[in-house]
Amino acid sequence: MAWFRRDGGSRLNKSVQKATENRVIESQEQPAAPEQQESKEQLSNELETEQASQTRLTRETGTFSSRFQGLIAPVFSCFKDDDRRSLDVRPINRYAEWLQSQMISGVLINGVVGEGPMMRVRERKANCEYWQRAAVRHNLMIMVQVGGAPLPDVLSLAAHAEEIRVSGVVTLPELFYRPRNVDQLVGYCQHVATRCRTRPFFYYHMPSMTGVDLDMVEFCAKAERSISNFMGLYYASADLEMGQRCLRFGRVVMLASTALLASGLMSGFNCSSLVVVNIRPDLVHKICEAFDDNELQLARDYQRELNQLIEIHTHDSHMENWVVSMKNWFNKESTSRQIGSFNAGPARIVF
Repeated sequence: MAWFRRDGGSRLNKSVQKATENRVIESQEQPAAPEQQESKEQLSNELETEQASQTRLTRETGTFSSRFQGLIAPVFSCFKDDDRRSLDVRPINRYAEWLQSQMISGVLINGVVGEGPMMRVRERKANCEYWQRAAVRHNLMIMVQVGGAPLPDVLSLAAHAEEIRVSGVVTLPELFYRPRNVDQLVGYCQHVATRCRTRPFFYYHMPSMTGVDLDMVEFCAKAERSISNFMGLYYASADLEMGQRCLRFGRVVMLASTALLASGLMSGFNCSSLVVVNIRPDLVHKICEAFDDNELQLARDYQRELNQLIEIHTHDSHMENWVVSMKNWFNKESTSRQIGSFNAGPARIVF
């Protein structure tokens, strides 16, 4: 298994680019007559229903899941060093270009590492659009996290992700009125997923931050029965055993805990989304390659080295301060490169 493969990514991004071009052309056409508009809307709804059915079919046959493999970078959002910590889209293309050069398969934007919940809706949409263009240009898969906001905003962000045809949509749970059981969580995800029903849909499981710590095995089973475009989990939990029990053919479980990478590989995970991929992709690749070569002790040694580096740069930070510390480390590494250097700016988290 080559962890740096991007199988299907080129075809996917070409279709995204074509769809974007088609929308630009359509937006320049004259408004249709009412009866024509109604016919177009009916056709659009029928097409979405057909695409949603196709999403379920491709999940069952494993077609989509084969695209979500390798290393995915949960990218830092770029901000200006001003009083408002304004969104800065200028470094995005260089950021994407560098990730592509490091054999990264794709990106997750507006996640916890990207401080999505700290951004306004229009900022999140703008960030998504600029990253989507860069992803198409540099052959990266793009996933967008839409949760961590009031429900109307979450639905708007999910609809926007559908409109620009990202590779996948991820959502956090409701963070104030937290779901107390699996059925409530499935219901919430189903509500969000209907706004992006032709996009592969993932649940962001991060109980240490969200306080929602439910049985993911039960959740996946029920979500697959209720949500046609449900594809799997973005799994940021220390409970590796539960994550392993969620692994199924056609289902994607992205391991998002850096400290568990080597253990995750040995447990059968074939997709990881790790913040340290932004900073030390070389070490991450060494762990994966050692595992592929059946050098398990070497993989553990590299894992230990990586964990020690993270500890040096974060100390005993809580999650919020951990993001700040990791971004500072990222900026230090990215600005020290002789070629393609850039700065993602300060974190928006101020406490």
